[in-house]
Amino acid sequence: MEITLTTNIPVAFRKTLLAHLPYADGAEFAATDDLAALGLNSMGVVQLLTDLEETFGLELPDELITEETFGTVGSLWDVVGRLVGADRFADV
Repeated sequence: MEITLTTNIPVAFRKTLLAHLPYADGAEFAATDDLAALGLNSMGVVQLLTDLEETFGLELPDELITEETFGTVGSLWDVVGRLVGADRFADV
């Protein structure tokens, strides 16, 4: 699955993500922001993955649990948005 950066990242996704980013300054982060630089570590990835699966009712396939997927805010949203269906978010 090719990852392309998206700029329309829904508030619900941002709120879920923010809970796992200790260095993020509020919900205002860009699609290009590096998740590791915002404080996401390997344990955080596991916790975030669990939170995303529970919150959005998705199951991230093993082949998508990669450094590339969890590299930036936008790369993660691109994968989650395709799995959940971005049209299910009212604020997109």
